[in-house]
Amino acid sequence: MTRLYLDHNATTFMRPEAKAAMIDAMDVHGNPSAQHADGRAANGIISTAREAVGLAMGVCAQDIVFTGGGTEADNTAVFSAWTAGCRKMLFSAADHPATYRAAEQWGCPHEFIPVDRDGVTDIAWLKSRLENWVEADGRPFVSIAAANSETGVVQPVEAVADMVSDAGGLLLVDAVQALGKLPMTYIADYISVSAHKIGGPKGVGALYMSPDAPAQSLLCGGGQERRKRAGTMNVAGIAGFGAAASALGDISAVKELRDQLEAGLKELEPQLTIFGEDVERLPNTSFFAVPDAGSMTLMMQLDLEGISVSTGTACSSGKVGESRTLKAMGVLDKAPKGAIRTSLSHHTTSSDVDRFLASWAKIRRKERKAA
Repeated sequence: MTRLYLDHNATTFMRPEAKAAMIDAMDVHGNPSAQHADGRAANGIISTAREAVGLAMGVCAQDIVFTGGGTEADNTAVFSAWTAGCRKMLFSAADHPATYRAAEQWGCPHEFIPVDRDGVTDIAWLKSRLENWVEADGRPFVSIAAANSETGVVQPVEAVADMVSDAGGLLLVDAVQALGKLPMTYIADYISVSAHKIGGPKGVGALYMSPDAPAQSLLCGGGQERRKRAGTMNVAGIAGFGAAASALGDISAVKELRDQLEAGLKELEPQLTIFGEDVERLPNTSFFAVPDAGSMTLMMQLDLEGISVSTGTACSSGKVGESRTLKAMGVLDKAPKGAIRTSLSHHTTSSDVDRFLASWAKIRRKERKAA
């Protein structure tokens, strides 16, 4: 059976350009920090990739620090702000755990910015909170994901950026899900991205740090990445990241497939809830629930049908429990037994959607007969 993969928000297929770039880089033997010709050759590969990633992010390439993934990039931003004197941090309730759990790890006092029932960050709450900021809490630090990894709901980053700037604070935009799916026009002190979400290799990420943003390496060691990230650099992985960034194209057409999938589900499921349906979402993402079926059971049954989906963000896979995102939205009553996320890509076809719907209908017929 040919498997159908509909979990591209967790990780997507590696692009052939990225594979080729990595193979070529593996034949360059120098350490990129060495000054001899072999070292300069390896460093040249990194420089080319840095330019490509910077262009895709819409930022100055020289301000990009390569990391071991989006999680490390987020952690680095939080750690940099904490060590620079930010004594109170604000995280959107729709943030990825890589941001707020870093604050918890280091004992940083923090609060969560509420979201509404559509999953959109409450900017009125944020405005009031920043206007009443206490000087003893140091410089404000605000973190917001450009798009939620579960619902795909796009967040009001521009409005948040203006508020944080007016308050003299620092802003982290987690753009891991946005890169390659949304225009990258963010103005922030820190912007995090990850290679494997766009067809690059797993285990490589990048953090944009504005020239005047505090910077503190998480790792103790050498002076790589202008002393902002110690450790010998992953030349092949970075090469693959750069090639994937260069190969990015317009995926807006995938929205038609997402809409086809949701329309088909609505015909099959009168009690279907699609979370964030009434606001802007990533064009490839659908997070939905039916009140009478458990998400883990549905996911496993789809897996047996040869279809890969998820029950939410990949960092929580293997765990059975409520969605933190849906809890923050106040809509757990709409998903008493969990929710399913499908995330498509430019590889997805209309036939793939039809296959998913046919398998879903088959699974649900069996469930109803057994009830």
